[in-house]
Amino acid sequence: MKTIEKEKAIELRRQGKTLSEIMEIVPVSKGSLSYWLHDIKLTNRQIGRIKYKNDKIKCKFIEYNLMKKEKALKAKEAIFNSAAREIGKLSREQLRLVGIALYWAEGYRAHACSSVDFTNSDPEMIKLIMRWFRDVCGVPEERFRVRLQLHGVPEEDKAKVYWSKITGVPNKQFTKAYIKTSPSSKNKTGRVLPYGICSVRVFDTALFNKIQGWIKGLMALSSSPA
Repeated sequence: MKTIEKEKAIELRRQGKTLSEIMEIVPVSKGSLSYWLHDIKLTNRQIGRIKYKNDKIKCKFIEYNLMKKEKALKAKEAIFNSAAREIGKLSREQLRLVGIALYWAEGYRAHACSSVDFTNSDPEMIKLIMRWFRDVCGVPEERFRVRLQLHGVPEEDKAKVYWSKITGVPNKQFTKAYIKTSPSSKNKTGRVLPYGICSVRVFDTALFNKIQGWIKGLMALSSSPA
């Protein structure tokens, strides 16, 4: 038992010192201090002082955490913006490769298929694939068809207006939406995609085969020496 430290801690506590203040003078753990001092009686004035000091420490701690969080957010934003600037502009060849990779990841590739299908819920990804369809694949505007998959969202017209703006495809080229409602999702409306999932389709067997060839060529690059 650290008798001298204990007696010193008790004396300081009776003076109305906080545990943090005592630990600066008596080099022992907070657990030991709590055990030694748990039955020390304090005056209302001392209790008030300790509460004031503890609240002050809490405020400083909160301020420090907020400053640390703000600093981390600024650092994150700086990295984000710097990385975004690194991309610059896409050349036609870069767009061609990006689109092939996107279709490889997200497009429908069944060998018996005679149509090109790309499905996603990310509007920016849909914008990029539409640019690829138009600028690289040369798809005529009248060949596009769009179908939406809505999860328990009854506002089909509103969703069509949204995706028409994203895709640049007129409303008349949208087919009837597929509305899916599952018992497990009835109470999770806050987590449902507000405008559903967008599927862009082009009925073009030749384009489908060409894209499969592009993907095969991209696959070959993965096994080619650098």
